[in-house]
Amino acid sequence: MSNPKEKANELLDKMSLDWYCNECHNDFAKECALIAVDEILKAVQSDWSFMEVRQEYWQQVKKEIDKL
Repeated sequence: MSNPKEKANELLDKMSLDWYCNECHNDFAKECALIAVDEILKAVQSDWSFMEVRQEYWQQVKKEIDKL
């Protein structure tokens, strides 16, 4: 598994359109990535066996996305 910073960049890249790149679009891509991570966190919270480890990882990913 990639570290949180790598995962944040990976998610942002997946949410971005290569042919249309500007600051406004980057903000949209960040918002999409954060929504995806929020959905993952909700799913992780429903599975107690992985909750603590996975929740911390995805919280760190959110912080890295915010830094981008």
